[in-house]
Amino acid sequence: EALVLPALQRGDLEEAQRQAEALPAPVRDVFTAGIVRARGAKAGPPRAAMVRAQRRVAAQLKAMLWMLGTSGALMPFVGLLGTVLGVMGSFQAIGETGAGGFQVVSTGISAALIATAIGLFVALEAIVFFNILQNLAVGVLRDLGLLVDESLELLESRTDHAGNATGK
Repeated sequence: EALVLPALQRGDLEEAQRQAEALPAPVRDVFTAGIVRARGAKAGPPRAAMVRAQRRVAAQLKAMLWMLGTSGALMPFVGLLGTVLGVMGSFQAIGETGAGGFQVVSTGISAALIATAIGLFVALEAIVFFNILQNLAVGVLRDLGLLVDESLELLESRTDHAGNATGK
């Protein structure tokens, strides 16, 4: 914002391109896609190129979030499965010994509680990180969208030597 937009506001596309190329990827790709087309170095409208590159950025930011969301949804069930298996182990021990009591069932119950705790812990962590990263991605994409809109307004408002608007 502080580097590319001032150059676009001055109408200095060469400087805007230099500044955009210094940005980190993939943001660099979004701005250079439109500026290169506005300069005529590549064919095509700047708007289509920037919007396409912006969609790629969105896909990259969200590409791995599904794993956290899935983990957060599934891990309580993994913990429940561990609980069921632990309780089944306790009943099996009762059946084998023919007697009950703490000493017979404690190993199975202990395993059940450990599995439940691990499943819940992983689920809680995954959900927290999913929400944090999802919120960050939404904010980055919102800010990028606003910058793309402003950049496109500046690029599309330029006129070439014949008086025709470029980038449309």
